[in-house]
Amino acid sequence: MTARRTIPVLLLLAAGLAPLAPPNAQAGPLLRRAQERKACQEFAVKLQTASANPQQAQLVYQQGVLKLVETFGENPCGDIPAPTAAAPATPAPAPVTAPVTAKPANPQQAQACQEFASKLQGAQGNPAQAQQIYAMGSQKLSGMFGPNPCPNLPKP
Repeated sequence: MTARRTIPVLLLLAAGLAPLAPPNAQAGPLLRRAQERKACQEFAVKLQTASANPQQAQLVYQQGVLKLVETFGENPCGDIPAPTAAAPATPAPAPVTAPVTAKPANPQQAQACQEFASKLQGAQGNPAQAQQIYAMGSQKLSGMFGPNPCPNLPKP
C-alpha cells in the first residue's frame, strides 16, 4: 500500500519542479520558432531605427546577434543582412604590384578576429576541437560582421 502512495507523490513532485527548467528546454519546436520569429522582428525594428547612421546600425547589429546567439545558441535571423558602412567617394586606387592581405573593416572586428585566432591556437594539439571552435566562431563572427569576417585566418 505504501508503494502505491509513493508513486503519485513522486509524480506530483516532478510535475511541480518542471516549471523550474529553463524556458528553451521546455519549449517545443513550434514555441521555440515563435520565440525566434518574435526576436527577429524586434531585431529588424531596432536595425531599421538605427539605419540612418551606418556606424550605429553596425553596432546594433553586432549586439543583436550576440544576444540572439546567447539566447538561442545560434543566429535564427540569418536572413537579416549585416549593415554596411557607407564608404566615402574616393578616386580609383592605383594598381598594386605587391599582394594585399585583407584586413577586417573595423577595430571591433579586428579584435574579434584576434580573439578567435587565439582560441584556435589554444586548440592546436586537438584537431577535432580546433574544427569545432572554427565552425562555431565562424558562424558567430559571420553573423556579426558578414561573410568571411577574418580572411587571414585559415581553416584548421
